[in-house]
Amino acid sequence: MPPKKAITNSPDRSPIIRYIYLYLISAITFITFIIGAVGLVDIALKTFVFQIEDDYFRYQNPVVITCEKYILSPDGEEIIENLDYETCVATQKANMAEDDNGKINPETARDLSIGIAQILVAFPLWIFHWRIIERDRKRKKITK
Repeated sequence: MPPKKAITNSPDRSPIIRYIYLYLISAITFITFIIGAVGLVDIALKTFVFQIEDDYFRYQNPVVITCEKYILSPDGEEIIENLDYETCVATQKANMAEDDNGKINPETARDLSIGIAQILVAFPLWIFHWRIIERDRKRKKITK
């Protein structure tokens, strides 16, 4: 009976798998970086260039104006017009504008955090793998 051969990785096959791995990870991380960068540019354009206001939060949480246009008379027998109605509405609108001033929309904040996270994670991983590819190319050129 012939002796059994030990199972080893073929020296020709190992570099191919390594290159496939390195290029695949580099491509995935670079695409993730681009997606994050596009998201940040989108937010910047909406906010600073086109000044699009996201009213999503207001639609989800509408503010109820508590001013009454008509009220009962002091004797409680007839309905009369409230003379302070316009002042009340103006005051509440000013208070709503003051409350909204400086607050970021929750959806925009979420998109911003996702974009920053994608860039902060994907870019270093891409640089790391791409430098390994470049180093291997230089070694291959020197040895030829």
